[in-house]
Amino acid sequence: MPQHQRACVCAVVFAAAVPLSAGTPAFSNRTTDALIDAFQIPFGYPPLGTMMGGGAVADFNRDGWMDFYAVRGSFFADCLYLNNGDETFTNHATAAGMDDILFSAGVAVGDFDNDGWIDIFLMNHGDPTSGDEPGRHRLYRNNGDGTFTDVASIAGVETSSPFIADGFGAAFGDYDLDGDLDLAVSGWIPGAQGNRLYRNDGDGTFADVTSAAVPASLSSVRGFSIRFTDMDGDRFPELLWVGDYVTSRYFRNNADGTFADVTAASGTALDENGMGSIIGDFNGDGLFDWFVTAIYGETVSFPFVAGNRLYLNQGNHTYTEVAAAAGVDDGGWGWGATAIDIDHDGDQDLVHTNGWPTYDQYIADPTRVYVNDGNANFTEQAAALGLTHTGSGRGLANLDYDNDGDQDVLIFAYGEKLAFFRNDLFGPDTNWIRLLFDTSNEPTLAPDGFGTHAAITTGAVTQVRQMDGGCNYLSVSEFSVHAGLGAASTIDEILVTWANGRQNRLVDVAANQTLTISPCLISGDADADGVVDFADLNLVLQSWGMMVEPWRDGDATGDGDVDFSDLNAVLAEWGSTCP
Repeated sequence: MPQHQRACVCAVVFAAAVPLSAGTPAFSNRTTDALIDAFQIPFGYPPLGTMMGGGAVADFNRDGWMDFYAVRGSFFADCLYLNNGDETFTNHATAAGMDDILFSAGVAVGDFDNDGWIDIFLMNHGDPTSGDEPGRHRLYRNNGDGTFTDVASIAGVETSSPFIADGFGAAFGDYDLDGDLDLAVSGWIPGAQGNRLYRNDGDGTFADVTSAAVPASLSSVRGFSIRFTDMDGDRFPELLWVGDYVTSRYFRNNADGTFADVTAASGTALDENGMGSIIGDFNGDGLFDWFVTAIYGETVSFPFVAGNRLYLNQGNHTYTEVAAAAGVDDGGWGWGATAIDIDHDGDQDLVHTNGWPTYDQYIADPTRVYVNDGNANFTEQAAALGLTHTGSGRGLANLDYDNDGDQDVLIFAYGEKLAFFRNDLFGPDTNWIRLLFDTSNEPTLAPDGFGTHAAITTGAVTQVRQMDGGCNYLSVSEFSVHAGLGAASTIDEILVTWANGRQNRLVDVAANQTLTISPCLISGDADADGVVDFADLNLVLQSWGMMVEPWRDGDATGDGDVDFSDLNAVLAEWGSTCP
């Protein structure tokens, strides 16, 4: 087992750097300086290779620094770049046992076997020796000693399409809230039956539950990107499936192991060529919105396509599409995307990459950076911010590679080297908070806090975030919750709601630090502040006789009723605190 910090909350405070540009975010290309040299998806790849080029960020060796995996293609083995902690990376793929040459596509990461180490699921279309063929996916189990072992066949996830090489985006997520990570895999080829949902059985194997859990309409989806995200606040994550050729789907979680297709009623799936997917509260109303990248302009398949889609959440699984009005519809031939607060002003901005090799208008079309005004009105500022990339981007991920508090950007690519941009945000009014989650002390919760909701309040403003570990497009960002705080040096409250309904409430939290939060398991802590005292007793008495949401409003035992059992729990645990 890795040596995790077991405290309820542990803080790592990183010293501020010398200001370079007061309050103005500016990216700089650090690919060469960081010793990143991976050339991805060479020409001559199988026909579907033009849509490939992915990777995933995670702390694979649990040393506190973010690493990443990058696919390469048919001439070189994939790369496992471990962070040296000095703003450089070293490729450890050979030492890790990952030196096979593959037709690799997209990547998903997560601790599927709950052993404390983050594993890697790789969609693979074959290899140069056998050619492209089905049944070649890899599930690299992290052995915790720097090596990985492929257990895809044992685990039952080696084949998604039984007929042909298929598989693009994939995502881990705990859709049944049983404490382990399930897996969804997207397939793009029509008729190949490559879209799959696998339930984790908790014994190192997965069961294919596609036909039982997901409506038959999934069979027609030309799948690319997937996310498990709770969109209605019931803690059970919905299944958001982005697909090409007007086949995206919105599946509501029925909380019984099945999903309902509510695509039409939700007002989503209006993207003609859905590619990438990202979730964020872009207008600050406390509800999670959905941004989908797509093609803008004329193509052979469509005389004109209207581009990206931004679905603003209206509640009750209904959405209003506002991409054009918000200024984010024209992203070229859009692929990977992410939502980060670039300038630390308290809202989520959008970054997405694009490109296609056979249409002039997309060959050198730059990556977009849309800066949010807080009300879901965006201004494109990539050039002004220094994130200048005109390559053929595919996947995209954010990470804090130097632990300085702002989010940096990795762009994975087709037919070229991947690109890495450091965020050089410094100066006044650029405070921040970064949350990581350690759920190893609670077996009912999925590893690394998948499904965790955080509400971060400073003054009259509350920002909401969710850690879902989803697929941006063939790629996955770091497992964290990050929020800019502007001029606020203290956070009034951080309310963490875990996927099992329990909560942690942190008050008067200093800004500019990375916090690792673990669930507080004290029975009797009715107000979730980590100590059992008079505040809990008063809350129980104030809510006496009420039926409430479990672990809320005085329910100190999680049974949904405020009664003598809660009073007894408070008295029994009087004076207890989180470890």
